[in-house]
Amino acid sequence: MDMRKENGHLLNKAKKAVPLKDNDQERGAVISRWHWRPGMKPGSALAIGVLFSVVGLLFVAIGLVSLIAGIQDSHSAPIQFPGVVTGYTTNLFDSLPHVIIRVEKENSPTTIAPAVSHSTAQSLHIGDPVIVDYSQRLQFPYALESEGQRYLLPGTSSAGNPFGSIALLLLGLVIFPYPAFLASWGWRDLQAQDANRMTARIVDLRSSKEARTSQPGITSRVFRTTYTVALEPINASFSQEVVTFSIKEEMYLALHERAVVQIIYSPNLHYVYALKQVDEGPK
Repeated sequence: MDMRKENGHLLNKAKKAVPLKDNDQERGAVISRWHWRPGMKPGSALAIGVLFSVVGLLFVAIGLVSLIAGIQDSHSAPIQFPGVVTGYTTNLFDSLPHVIIRVEKENSPTTIAPAVSHSTAQSLHIGDPVIVDYSQRLQFPYALESEGQRYLLPGTSSAGNPFGSIALLLLGLVIFPYPAFLASWGWRDLQAQDANRMTARIVDLRSSKEARTSQPGITSRVFRTTYTVALEPINASFSQEVVTFSIKEEMYLALHERAVVQIIYSPNLHYVYALKQVDEGPK
């Protein structure tokens, strides 16, 4: 294990020692480290993409349904159920008193403990009969009535929580697109008959471990080291733009800049099936 680390250290020095031409230095300075193709295995990408796409769609559905139901409830009369105040309690998450009410709801008694204002807590006493107003569609309490007085519950309304519904809707819209692309790429790569092949020159090698050496501590132990290689195609049939791939550690340690390699990768996710050196290139 120590010999492998030492060899890796020597290889890293060798990578940095390879001189680049002036135009290569300028090109390497603008190489983008971020790429939309994550280099994942197609099967894993399909499973993860489907899972997070479903989560995103679920957030969108819940946010949209609750928003529409809240708008309808704001224009509808409440559903009222009788109840009796049985006590008071407190909550760690807010500084408001909570009144404990036994509600006779559709012949099925239930107990609720909504937060109330301090003035409402002083007005209601144990044993007082109350009427609890519920929204028709969202079915949550938003007001209490007792002795002709109506007390709105803090942070609630007949429209529910429209800002929360909109936030959930937007969160779902943010989550959904990329996992959907991920699932699509994974499925297409699994269905593809042939992988892409390209002959290219290595213009940059990068390890996330190198980027974290200046910040030692817990981050160096928590995050998994990733390795990337930037390739400039030399095939006439490929675009001459530099393409970045995620690679395994053993591939990274066996390569050096300016080497000519042949890479076999999936067409959509850019998962590297094989990467071998075919020419040492200029030294």
